[in-house]
Amino acid sequence: MPKGKSVTIKLPSSDSEHSEGSPAPSESSLSSLESELGGSDKIPKPSGEVGRPGCGGYNLEDQLGWGEDGFKNLKQFVNKAIKKHLDTTKCQSQQDHQALDTVCNLVIAKFPDMDSFENCWPILNLIQMHLKYLSSRARQKRRISGSSSRAAKGEKSRGKSPKSKS
Repeated sequence: MPKGKSVTIKLPSSDSEHSEGSPAPSESSLSSLESELGGSDKIPKPSGEVGRPGCGGYNLEDQLGWGEDGFKNLKQFVNKAIKKHLDTTKCQSQQDHQALDTVCNLVIAKFPDMDSFENCWPILNLIQMHLKYLSSRARQKRRISGSSSRAAKGEKSRGKSPKSKS
């Protein structure tokens, strides 16, 4: 279970608007806003696409601000969890949602600060990037093995031209 966090917003004070004993306007407004939004104390995802800082996106390592070693540890842990719990031949949108939740929960258990982010967006970004890489490698290997098997068949049937697909 995530720990409840208390956030106080400091507004310019005006003693005439607020009576003694009642909560300050910033406190009561924040309470109602948090209950409406379901915990606005989480860090929102930046606009743009991860890994595309030159095209209006952002660099995840820079956004986290954990430094090179901290980010490397997080990334290695996420990659191991991906290999253990997800289908590495499929992209993120094709994954089982329970398996994605499992990976997110494992990462949050190891790195509790990850619970400070709205919808675990840094974890999901790491999953997206690694699965994109792994699924493209799997497609590439299938293409290579497919072309080498076609080449082997071509050698066996010397003199026969390959069938056209028209």
